[in-house]
Amino acid sequence: MKNEVFSLRNFEIKTNQSFFFDNNIWMYLFCPIGDYKKNKQDNISKFLDRVIDKNNSIIINNLILSEFSNACLRLDFNLWKNENQFPIANFKNDYFTTDRAKEARLTISNSIRKILKIADRYPDSFNALNIDNILTYYKSMDYNDAIIYNECRSKKWILVSEDSDFLNLAGLKMIKV
Repeated sequence: MKNEVFSLRNFEIKTNQSFFFDNNIWMYLFCPIGDYKKNKQDNISKFLDRVIDKNNSIIINNLILSEFSNACLRLDFNLWKNENQFPIANFKNDYFTTDRAKEARLTISNSIRKILKIADRYPDSFNALNIDNILTYYKSMDYNDAIIYNECRSKKWILVSEDSDFLNLAGLKMIKV
């Protein structure tokens, strides 16, 4: 069974659908740093509004929030390194305890609170995951993506992602950004 892949603009949103937004989507929507690919941000924001207007579920789990917080903080770290002309800076030793990093974590925490206001928390259920499936998928994608693929496939969630790694697997309904 091949994946069903749709474009963001052409996907018909109906009621009673459950969407799982990959971290890259949350980064466009809520990462507090920069104005990266403004047109793509606008299109994803419009899609989010349409999903919310239909009272659909947007699934979030701790794995995605972890990816989001780490990616945002690493992005700020890289900006900080460039601004301070400190290319060999160490994330934990040189950056993490700075006032800037503390402020960045506060800002990221506020973004996570905004995400949690519109998304439905779903338990990661590590004890119930089929690890053999995860490790099979892990042969062609990173471990976190293998978990996401497994969860979306088994729960019939519609994956919204920019990540092409999901395209080569079967049995998934996906909106490719």
